[in-house]
Amino acid sequence: MKFDYKPNAPRVGSPILRRTLHVGLGFTAFICLMLALSLGKFADSTAVSIPLEMPNSISPTVNGDTAPGSSQLIQNENSDSPFDNLAANTHPASSAPESQPNTDTPEEEHWQTIKVREGDTLSKVFGRLGIPAQDIHEILTTDPATRRLASLQPGQILKLRTNRNNQIAALTLILSPGNTIEVARVEEGFQVEHKLTPLEKQIAFGKGEIQGSLFSSGKRAGLDARVLNQMVEIFGWNIDFALDLQPNDTFRVLYEAKCLEGERIESGHILAAEIVNSGTTHRAIRYTDKNGHTGYFSPEGYGMHQAFLRAPVNFTRISSHFGKRHHPLLHKMRRHTGVDYSAPHGTPVQATGDGKVIFAGTRGGYGKVIELQHGSRYSTLYAHLSRFSKGIKVGHEIKQGQVIGYVGRTGLATGDHLHYEFRIDGIHRDPLTVALPKRNPIQEGNKRHFIAHAKEMLRLLDIHEHQINMAQIESKSNTQID
Repeated sequence: MKFDYKPNAPRVGSPILRRTLHVGLGFTAFICLMLALSLGKFADSTAVSIPLEMPNSISPTVNGDTAPGSSQLIQNENSDSPFDNLAANTHPASSAPESQPNTDTPEEEHWQTIKVREGDTLSKVFGRLGIPAQDIHEILTTDPATRRLASLQPGQILKLRTNRNNQIAALTLILSPGNTIEVARVEEGFQVEHKLTPLEKQIAFGKGEIQGSLFSSGKRAGLDARVLNQMVEIFGWNIDFALDLQPNDTFRVLYEAKCLEGERIESGHILAAEIVNSGTTHRAIRYTDKNGHTGYFSPEGYGMHQAFLRAPVNFTRISSHFGKRHHPLLHKMRRHTGVDYSAPHGTPVQATGDGKVIFAGTRGGYGKVIELQHGSRYSTLYAHLSRFSKGIKVGHEIKQGQVIGYVGRTGLATGDHLHYEFRIDGIHRDPLTVALPKRNPIQEGNKRHFIAHAKEMLRLLDIHEHQINMAQIESKSNTQID
């Protein structure tokens, strides 16, 4: 007897078959979903950025300093996929957990620039910024150079870089251009370096025309106060800058410019200068002789520094000239033996030349008076003073420019002013017009070398002026064409 075994196959459309199909389809969908998620995670884990250092010209700055670790993402504009730009140095993103950042990375540090104020100390600066006091102690005791940080001066520049914990990561104190103290945190504490960068000397030139004062005219010509003060000092024996300058007088000057990394930091000594005053040309050349003595001389070798200053006081006006006048208190004509300089009460009075005090006291209508003897032939007198400077006594030696007293109205005076007399061999001379003796001429042994040096300096003056004139002409020409 033969038996054929056939399992009970479900019929199409039966409930068992439908359940089996549903389970199979669901399982298939689940597998597809998991595969898609896996592919997505894989894509996420391999996405990278290409760190590229930005050019210096476009580096982001914080308080004027280049921000550390600057980078930007660059992608090919013609690419259809971000993967087309992968280079050999690409790397997967770090898998370090976000809860444990590296506090020493540049991105976590911050630069600050502080201009030291009056009364500032390192403790006050750190206190304002919330920096731990422990950092102050460690920095100040690390190296003798850091003692300069204990006595900050107003106007100095202090740069600080702090880390995530607001501790000092780096500190720079700019004492002066090219002179800095740098402090950096290292594993064992702080490292200190005192950097001295020598300033580069260049030759600079300026020219202008007098319209107003020398200082306002010089400022328009791009000259700073240091250069202008030198001009007053050099030519002050020949030109009274309060009275003598006239509109359309001209000046030009060749001087040192001290630069750091191509940027002008400050002005140095005048090398050569010229002032044309009322048609008269005054020139001065700086010269150092074989013995190391430096001074300013005319191109012919005569010292610019005369034995006497032209005026003993900074004044507002001349209230009375030398010669006959109607006396304001005596109400009669009387010879005026000096010049009266009107100036505010208490204005300092300077000795016009080296000399010795031969009188200091009260003398009739002169009021309080100081009289100086200058060698065997010259003497000067200063009257109507409010008081004398300390130490002014008969027999004391006085230097040119030394303050000997202060403007007042003692004696026969209607207002605050200084009465000044200049005598040669006991005879009164007009202080405004008398020919003042010169001093410090070029010695014969240096004269030949000086003359050659002076010609070269004057040649450089002419060359620089010609270059400026040509540049101005070219600029005007380009403006007209535009």
